[in-house]
Amino acid sequence: MTNFEFLKNSFPSLENLGTLAESYLYTDPSTSVMKLGILCESIVELIFQFDRLTPPNKSTAFKRIDMLSREGLLPREVVDILNLVRKARNKAAHKDWGTTEDAKRFLPMVHSLAWWFEATYGDPNVEASKYVLPVEKSLTDQATDWLEQETAALAKDDGTKAKQAPAVSKAKRSQRSTAAVNQRPKTEAETRLLIDEQLRQVGWDADTENLRYSKGTRPVEGLNQAIAEWPTDSTVGRQGRADYALFVGLNFVGVIEAKAEHSAIPSVLDFQAADYGRLIKDEHVEFTMGQWGAFKVPFLFATNGRPYIEQYKTQSGEVTLV
Repeated sequence: MTNFEFLKNSFPSLENLGTLAESYLYTDPSTSVMKLGILCESIVELIFQFDRLTPPNKSTAFKRIDMLSREGLLPREVVDILNLVRKARNKAAHKDWGTTEDAKRFLPMVHSLAWWFEATYGDPNVEASKYVLPVEKSLTDQATDWLEQETAALAKDDGTKAKQAPAVSKAKRSQRSTAAVNQRPKTEAETRLLIDEQLRQVGWDADTENLRYSKGTRPVEGLNQAIAEWPTDSTVGRQGRADYALFVGLNFVGVIEAKAEHSAIPSVLDFQAADYGRLIKDEHVEFTMGQWGAFKVPFLFATNGRPYIEQYKTQSGEVTLV
């Protein structure tokens, strides 16, 4: 039994891809990440077939995702995950990128995305289960080869079933998609991956796993860095470590506190982020630019990496205190 078994009845090719990704986790993590990328690309292709859409000729994976987003078929967080996995797959394929720890962060996220797809395009009553990392063992070469061959055949069958499935109105599809995305299991690792990517998109060097204070990362002249787990004198949260400290060169300009998607963001901002902004360690005062009342940095942020929704302003997106 694998974590992806819930796909067996509706989308067996996707189940196989998930199983293959898990089988390579410890022996060939780059291939594990590539299999997750193929799984996500397969989901995108199936959506085109289910919803009777024709992708542009010679379109890239990014353009296909963008088209489905503009058609209103992909929620924002699904788009973010698909693009995050797309970039990871490209790095794994062309730069041999990916450690076992990298694959461990992506597996639960893709597992959850696959659940969203099953609930939206397959069985709407499928149960959302918590992802459990597989034990450190791998399939035999013979078993892996068999899975690879079977997956290609199953993918054709899944595509044919998608094309022949009864047409569903965009309104009904959107309703199912929204219900599924709201119930989709989300991990802290996913939240960090999404925030890292959002920071990179606006010009920050961000990598929670590698650009960490504990790994020796420090402010550098000429670099805009989001340094993870920055220590403060606060006694709240993770032993007083801010999730991200923002540096423009040597200038300490802000603190970000990242929380799970269910957290009430304003309360996180008022409590943890504010405490970190006040209690900068003496040895780090050299990086500060002044004093803003009780605060030693000008900007505080709290976010869960999800889109801001006006109707749920205390629960979603991000809030800034200046």
